[in-house]
Amino acid sequence: MTQTLREIKVAKTKQLIRDTFVELIEEKGFESISVRDITMKAGLNRGTFYLHYQDKYDLMEKNQTEILVGLKDAMKDMNPSDLFEHYSNDLKYPPIIKVFEYLTENARFIKVLISSKGDPAFPKKMKNILKTALYEKLVKLIGTENSLTIPYEYSTAFISSAFFGVIEQWFEKDVPHTPEEMAVVHLKIVKFMSQILGGMVK
Repeated sequence: MTQTLREIKVAKTKQLIRDTFVELIEEKGFESISVRDITMKAGLNRGTFYLHYQDKYDLMEKNQTEILVGLKDAMKDMNPSDLFEHYSNDLKYPPIIKVFEYLTENARFIKVLISSKGDPAFPKKMKNILKTALYEKLVKLIGTENSLTIPYEYSTAFISSAFFGVIEQWFEKDVPHTPEEMAVVHLKIVKFMSQILGGMVK
């Protein structure tokens, strides 16, 4: 559907506010930022800001939600059985490449959100998306083949936190590897994790 000129203008304004917001968090940390800081740096009047957001907390919440909804959407085609089939043959799994492409597109914002200057609650929100979109299903698949000796909730927390740690490290180095290269890293990690979990049998 074709966007109207107004919709295009609104989208550009919101993007400008987000970009400015990220820059200020990088410089000063979220808690030190004011709406005045954002509008002055973006060259906007306060009225324009308040047309879209109630305050800086609303700005943070809405942009986090947008990022997380996008991540969930990027993971919607992931199927544990298909993933295992690809990985058992040492093949990259196309849906995981899509996930890393999405993370690359939003790397700057996600990186600042998970940093000490961002929101301490965001990493948990992101890990929950990773866990529910893939790793809960993955652990269930492993558990179907093997009777695991560790409780389900701990094994899912373990593997999803491990993947989050990989993403965090990747961002820390300013995404030095391409999504395709990270798909290979993910392949090796999942095979390693499945060997560990598969070994924890009764």
